[in-house]
Amino acid sequence: MDNCSGAEIFNKLNSYYSDIKPQEFVAYDVWLKTHDPFKVLVATILSQNTTDRSTYKSYVTLEKRVGISAESLSIADSQVVSECIRFSGLNKSKASRLIEISRILISTYNGNLWCILNKPLDEAKKILMSLPGVGCKTADVVLLTCRNYLTFPVDTHIRRIAARLGVSKEKDPYEEVSSKLKLFFKGCDFLRAHHLLITHGRRICKANKPLCSMCPINYCCEFYKRRSN
Repeated sequence: MDNCSGAEIFNKLNSYYSDIKPQEFVAYDVWLKTHDPFKVLVATILSQNTTDRSTYKSYVTLEKRVGISAESLSIADSQVVSECIRFSGLNKSKASRLIEISRILISTYNGNLWCILNKPLDEAKKILMSLPGVGCKTADVVLLTCRNYLTFPVDTHIRRIAARLGVSKEKDPYEEVSSKLKLFFKGCDFLRAHHLLITHGRRICKANKPLCSMCPINYCCEFYKRRSN
């Protein structure tokens, strides 16, 4: 892509979406309210393949009935956990993963996720991804949100926008898209960039019927140029 720099796109979106609220991003909102990386990890796992609203309902219910800590979840009944998080879908598998993760953290790290997050980035990410139900994106969200490590989580919105801008290709592997975005937005606030791209994907750069005429960065976009022609 040679139309616009990452900094220009960041600045344009940052101005355009000045109304973004923390509540629009569950993991970030949980982090601001608790500064507890385990709660952020749980929120991120609950958010997999569901909406923020459903994630919040599951998170709040789980906190009230069971408590969101490695200690409480490690001894929780799986049926109770599953019932608490039923709003977010795949609740049985998510419940078993949360309980298993909690037991691993208790037995290996005294229940303290900081023991992992305070390791160097590559090591921390490798350990996180060894936990059940934790893939690249979930690990990157936790590392970026809680430690401000230089990771760039890629969801479906971000993958779509990166491809439309010409930063990456639609079928590029996750790590390749993430690496290209890190290079593209080098020097920018990655967490803010991550949130801006998600918001852009939700509001304007939609999968179906994107609102290209309203887009503040359409002059940077290869997809828009092809569409216009």
